[in-house]
Amino acid sequence: MGRSPLASHVLCRDSGFEDFRERLNDLFYPADVTPLSGSRVPGGELRGTRTEHITVGLMTFGQRTRVDPGRTPSHYHVNVVLRGAIEAATGRQEMVATAGDAMVFTPTQQHRLLSCEDGATHLGIKIDRNLVEAELQALLGRPLQAPLEFAFDFDLTSAPGRSWRNTLDLLLTESDSADGLIGQRAVQPHFERLLVSGLLLAQQHNYTDALLRPQSPAYPRTVRKAVDLIEARPETPFTVGDLAQAAGVSARRLQEGFREHLGVTPMTYLRNVRLDRVHADLGTGAVGVTQAAHQWGFTHLSRFSAAYRRRFGAAPSETLGRAGDAS
Repeated sequence: MGRSPLASHVLCRDSGFEDFRERLNDLFYPADVTPLSGSRVPGGELRGTRTEHITVGLMTFGQRTRVDPGRTPSHYHVNVVLRGAIEAATGRQEMVATAGDAMVFTPTQQHRLLSCEDGATHLGIKIDRNLVEAELQALLGRPLQAPLEFAFDFDLTSAPGRSWRNTLDLLLTESDSADGLIGQRAVQPHFERLLVSGLLLAQQHNYTDALLRPQSPAYPRTVRKAVDLIEARPETPFTVGDLAQAAGVSARRLQEGFREHLGVTPMTYLRNVRLDRVHADLGTGAVGVTQAAHQWGFTHLSRFSAAYRRRFGAAPSETLGRAGDAS
């Protein structure tokens, strides 16, 4: 990211350690936050923001610090180290994470940041447990048989890991934008579920094999249920899990059914339907490009424009311009 994350959401900076501790606990929840090198130096800097189900904070420690929230049964956590070194533990596992490393903490285990060195900076993402488990159930197409448990070490250099980090960066960028769409209640769930579904597909856990196991393709009737839903409400921020749940199959099976019978993934089909609706609206000359894009569910205008050009061989503004010339 070009800009420092959450620059518009500074909660404290260069204040005393007690203020840093109090604001950190207000942002997340009560934890044992202990200075390990004396309490006279500044506590550090804290930035943070929330959506309905996700809290994101950026912490820069002003001295070596221990953070022990204990067991957090109602939330999953992801920590992404941006600078310095952080020694962390979950259950009986320990690791030293440096810039670029990430870790995932599961509600069933006690987790601790044993030592955050002076100047260390990391992003902490707290995610509502109910949202994560509901999204996993939707992707699987069935209830969970056991608690979801993630692997501790999260590899952000893998292709799925990089994709998830890009999604996180998008959420951060939107949060820092004064008129960002994430501030709109109708759009927030889309961002939240995109981040959560990406985490479930990118990070190893005890349901990974079930999510990725090849399955027989969905029957055309099942695919038709998802297609009908998309055609009826393409502006809705559907995830693959939503469509699979509506069709009564797992996400994997629905994806394979779409590929076999339609030659595309469900998300590609949804995007194409949205593009077709925007194209039709622009062809009337009655609406502008931004209005049409937002109306049909596109939240990132530069990506929308690139996808539109690939599908129709022209920019959205060119379609709108031709409609104006013809009127």
